[in-house]
Amino acid sequence: MKKILLSGLLICLASILYCQISILRSDVFNLGDEFPRIYYSFEAEGNGYHIDSVLTNPVVFDDLRFPFIEIDTLVYTSPSETDSDGIYADATCSFWTRDGFIMHLLITDEQMRLIGVQGQLPMTGDPMNLVFTDTLILSNFPSTFGSSHQDTGSGFEKQHISVFESIIPSEYYGLFSGLYDTVRFKMDFAIHAEYDEFGIMQCVGDSNLNGSFHYLRENRQLINVFDIQLREKSSGVFSSIGDNPLIAAQLHVELPMIDTTTSYAYWTKGNKNPLAEIEMNTGRDSVYNVTYRYAFLSSSPNFEMIKHSVFPNPADNYFTLNIADFNNQKLEIYSIEGKKIEQIILSSQSSKIDIADMSNGTYIYKILDKNNKAVAGGKFVKN
Repeated sequence: MKKILLSGLLICLASILYCQISILRSDVFNLGDEFPRIYYSFEAEGNGYHIDSVLTNPVVFDDLRFPFIEIDTLVYTSPSETDSDGIYADATCSFWTRDGFIMHLLITDEQMRLIGVQGQLPMTGDPMNLVFTDTLILSNFPSTFGSSHQDTGSGFEKQHISVFESIIPSEYYGLFSGLYDTVRFKMDFAIHAEYDEFGIMQCVGDSNLNGSFHYLRENRQLINVFDIQLREKSSGVFSSIGDNPLIAAQLHVELPMIDTTTSYAYWTKGNKNPLAEIEMNTGRDSVYNVTYRYAFLSSSPNFEMIKHSVFPNPADNYFTLNIADFNNQKLEIYSIEGKKIEQIILSSQSSKIDIADMSNGTYIYKILDKNNKAVAGGKFVKN
């Protein structure tokens, strides 16, 4: 009987400990924070693994076999580094997304808000600076088991109609500019997040994080609606280009663009970033990418979209990197824990890479093309 009572007490204590995992202001990112991570994904839209093959009960993350693998480091910087005009002066930090957008955040003790987005305008490629007139609350603090929140946000940028002069055929532009005077690029967000599960997560296999972790799961859906709108000179009313088939046909774009991201984020005690995050389809039955902080970097297989070689491997003070079809690539070197320690702009087909100052051990390398897309990668050993 004592054993049964003791077991029951331990279970209760464990449950209380799990529930005490919370996300506080002090837990989230600060300027200069770096989060190395590995990203497993399907590049082809619609492909994925059934969720039961990725998530088990209890949660066990093992070596994954996705067709595309990318290593990167998420860095939180000062907004002034990308916002020279002070448009997002209220932001406390900013970060680049994988898609090339810059997200500007305002983080207080109570909330984390998205207050602006920078990127490139569709079609023209010009800089886009969306200022949120209605900021989006991403998180309320503290976030604990059972808590949830919903919010909407909206940002836009206005430009003169002449921004379309280079992409509207000249025979149409005169009529076009006679009817409209302003283009508005508008982005609406809606978020629904619930902290709906807690328990023990295990990392097994060839992982840098093998072991058990208490986790709190965030179940999140983020809906992004991007639209391009025109203002009529006569009425001053904005309407979507999608409502005008003639103009939409000239721009070759379907508007509004709607992107829904459904994800589970596994927060663990003391981690500023989720230890693991999976993105699913809206039906939550298919997983199309998984992101790990540090884990499974050592199991990253070689991948080769362009032919290359690294020799000698293992190496002492240097190795030679040969790229068959050289075209101004870059080389990035990561520690086995995932921290980026070197970035080298390559100048020729054959490059001698100095590693004399590196500590002995295994390293991961990635070759990037001129668009910063990973085109090859693998591992080398420093003796």
